[in-house]
Amino acid sequence: MQSETDVGRHRVLVSTEEASHYLLNNWSSIPGPRFFDAKSACLDVMAGMGEPDDARAAFIAACEEAHVHLMQ
Repeated sequence: MQSETDVGRHRVLVSTEEASHYLLNNWSSIPGPRFFDAKSACLDVMAGMGEPDDARAAFIAACEEAHVHLMQ
């Protein structure tokens, strides 16, 4: 999955850990409720308490909420 990080710049995320890192360190939008859901879902997966597909769906929802363009 790719997300647009800046106009004309893209980042490829291939794991829940990378998505979590992006949320925690590179999120450029004002965090909304879906951001916090995604962060929690990613951290749950990394702690062995969640499903990667749930974290992916939450990450996509956070991107949509923040109007971050995704190429899936």
